[in-house]
Amino acid sequence: MMNPLFAPSLLFYYGVFLILCGIVSVVLIGLKAKTALASGGISGVIAITIGHFIAQGSVIAQIAGILVCLALFIVFCWRSAKTLFKVFELIQERDPDLKGKGIAFLIISLMAVVTVVVLLLQLTYITV
Repeated sequence: MMNPLFAPSLLFYYGVFLILCGIVSVVLIGLKAKTALASGGISGVIAITIGHFIAQGSVIAQIAGILVCLALFIVFCWRSAKTLFKVFELIQERDPDLKGKGIAFLIISLMAVVTVVVLLLQLTYITV
């Protein structure tokens, strides 16, 4: 039997992780990463909110948690690939923005990996 607070706790910590990734992006890269701050903050708040409704017993929230993670995984993979291609361009040009793009690539890739783990954990413990 699964702990009924597993999914809400998972989504709470996942949401906090996403928010922190946005903050860390701005700290390490600067204001160029303001979209990372906004997307991390918004997706983090959404994950925490879904976790709250799962704790209230909402089956729809369980489905929303899975769909949101799936959508975020797709977005993070797309953004990670796009950023990696930009890193390859900047390497050839020896551009000073290379460091920031490299950091962005690592953070976005980490977000994608954590997202797929959260998605798989939700699928494993779904109680619909």
